[in-house]
Amino acid sequence: MSSSPLLELRTQSIGRFEFEDGMVVDDAAFTFAVTSPASSSDGLVIVCPSLTGTPITLQQWWRDVGPGDAQRRYATLYPHAFSPSSVGSRSRSTPPSIRDLARGIVALVRALALPQATLVTGGSLGGMLALEVGLESGPSTHALVIAAPAVQTAWSAGWNRIQLQAIEMGGAVAGLALARAVGMMTYRSEAEFETRFGHDVRVDDGPSMISYLDHHGRRLVERFDALEYERRVRAMDTQDVGRGRGGWRAALRPHADRLTAVGIEGDTLYSADIVEQWARAVGAGYAAMTSIHGHDAFLLERDQMRAVIEAAFARAVSAQPAALLDH
Repeated sequence: MSSSPLLELRTQSIGRFEFEDGMVVDDAAFTFAVTSPASSSDGLVIVCPSLTGTPITLQQWWRDVGPGDAQRRYATLYPHAFSPSSVGSRSRSTPPSIRDLARGIVALVRALALPQATLVTGGSLGGMLALEVGLESGPSTHALVIAAPAVQTAWSAGWNRIQLQAIEMGGAVAGLALARAVGMMTYRSEAEFETRFGHDVRVDDGPSMISYLDHHGRRLVERFDALEYERRVRAMDTQDVGRGRGGWRAALRPHADRLTAVGIEGDTLYSADIVEQWARAVGAGYAAMTSIHGHDAFLLERDQMRAVIEAAFARAVSAQPAALLDH
């Protein structure tokens, strides 16, 4: 795949927006990046961010795992966040929910005059967003939901609470670094850590578990905003596709033919069982991945991920109305 153009982070007004808690903002805006093929676009793919995903990191992931046809012929939208002016402490006392973010993405697509997405995807937090965007979009949008539940789990909510406390107590540098260390303990597996480090806890003499966690903490502080991290963690805890829709089964069943869930065997954050349960219960598609890496397999197992995405994209394209396919 040839190199992609550099991404430019932009902000687009989406106009009047009512958040799920009832608050109305007259001038909501969304930050994002979008790439288009050299020729006229055949459609749109939306790649939703994981907890610390940015348009730049998402573009690299999509270049590695996205189908070549999608990258040659489809515009790609990388949503980032509501702009701070819309959700900052002076405007709102609570951060947006997953559903708010998803509805904001749908509104962003309209504001940019982009076509309805053929495929929306993402992993973890991005999977939650992809599921909600799929429900909020029209019938031609298929959602590939990777390593994400239909309803936030108690297990994940507990880990999120610890991360938020780390930031509250340690601030934007030490606190964020500690939150990242906590998160890394859930993104990878015991088997991987034992294979890599075993009982090696040395700090200054080669790789160790301690230096590994410290390294990831430092890297995140250098590249990511602590306030946006906190917003996204809190948003994850709002995930419940059944809220106000009669429960998650009732919410998902009407859309099952355009939903595919991906579970990762060995994932200790959102187990494959959790993901498979909601998919099978409503008749959605399901694909399994296996990896020693655990939750982060969707970022690291590029060959497996590419195969899953290619299959989902092919199904999404084949299901498009004839008028769209002839465009």
